[in-house]
Amino acid sequence: MDLNSPIESKAICAAIIGADVSPPVVIVAHGETCACLPAVALSLRTQHRDTAGYVLIDPDAPASTDTWPEAPVIAVSTTEPEGTSLRGWPILSAWNDVPAAVVNAVSTLLDA
Repeated sequence: MDLNSPIESKAICAAIIGADVSPPVVIVAHGETCACLPAVALSLRTQHRDTAGYVLIDPDAPASTDTWPEAPVIAVSTTEPEGTSLRGWPILSAWNDVPAAVVNAVSTLLDA
């Protein structure tokens, strides 16, 4: 995927479908890519992929729909303190170490 081109959900879905991963999957998205998650979730369901959850890093939050999120969501923020978002999603603060916060979020989703 060309990181300099506009983000398209079909390219993300194709990359996920082509990936050799064992279920359950955790989808990690950053910023404006988070807006593609409802389409990604639909693709995952169509492919019968078990989804453990989603990690959103500094999200431009996607619209909740009647079919998304169908799995738990954890937000990782470099600007907000830990707590709960208006949507009820846990927020993990990542002011000092984004990779560690993401690993923590993914581990939490996989252990649930």
